[in-house]
Amino acid sequence: MKAGLTILGMVAFLAACGESHSSDTAHAGGTEHGPGMAVHVEDIQINVPVEGSVVARNRAEITTRMMARVTQLTADVGTRVGAGQVLIRLGTEDIAANRAKAEAAVMVATAARDEAQKHANRMDALLAQDVVPQVQRDQAHLQLTQAESQLAMAAATLTEVETAGSYATIRAPFAGEVVGRFIDEGDVAAPGMPLLVVEQAGPREGRLAVPVAAAQSLSVGDSIRVTALGGMTNDAPVRVVAAGADPYSKTVEVRVTLPADWPTGVSLTALVPMGTTQAITVPMDAVVRRGQLTGVRVVTADGAALRWVRLGRAVDGERVEVLSGLNEGDEILIDNAEAAQ
Repeated sequence: MKAGLTILGMVAFLAACGESHSSDTAHAGGTEHGPGMAVHVEDIQINVPVEGSVVARNRAEITTRMMARVTQLTADVGTRVGAGQVLIRLGTEDIAANRAKAEAAVMVATAARDEAQKHANRMDALLAQDVVPQVQRDQAHLQLTQAESQLAMAAATLTEVETAGSYATIRAPFAGEVVGRFIDEGDVAAPGMPLLVVEQAGPREGRLAVPVAAAQSLSVGDSIRVTALGGMTNDAPVRVVAAGADPYSKTVEVRVTLPADWPTGVSLTALVPMGTTQAITVPMDAVVRRGQLTGVRVVTADGAALRWVRLGRAVDGERVEVLSGLNEGDEILIDNAEAAQ
């Protein structure tokens, strides 16, 4: 009985080994993968990776030209605002007092000018009748000129006060979103001090520092493949190519248009085209990866053999350049289950 069980076990083991060997042989022969694909030398686009960042088309740091206390703050970070919308109001107590004084000075200067005008007119009439000497008439006109000057100075002071009063109401320069706030209600705003930062709504912009050699082939309207942090990709049209290069970095500023929903401040990488070269490429699905090694299944007279290759740059997102390990005319297997490993 034991001898019978032993014989049956050996038969099962030999059958399993035969099945495994048969599977390996079929795999080596390529019968499970279909016909091979011949590789050829072809022209491929050379793309230079360039780093950049996403920015708004327009970005304004809101400041004030007067020192006053913030009495009202109508916007916060994330608030969408329209062009001309009130963002901040500053205290105007001092301005109101100065305006009252300037208006009073204008009234006094106006009355003095009117009186000087009447006096000059009387002197003109009396001089015509030869009642007063010429010197009195000239003195009257001098007083009129001085009165007009005083009125002009008072009016200018009033205009200056009213202009300063306009600084107390700070409005959005364009439609967009508040992305920064550096002040609270009750704080004192000072001239030049940043209060809010507003970025314009609409398409974003990618700003790139492109090497001079690559920038020479770019024109407005060309499309550049752009990838941002987080995996966002876009074929971005070129909007601006600077006429000159930076003398230190030897790069040219290039701006591309990006979708409006891309967040500003995010880093991005652009593939800038820079001519073509000849190379062998294979589909990415045909690549077999074993740790740090890469290879492809090559059709041979005996079936298929794994050949290690050195890969280069990706082409069109679906193919990859082969730097060494393949020759033109070699046939490779594309439907390779090991490529996904």
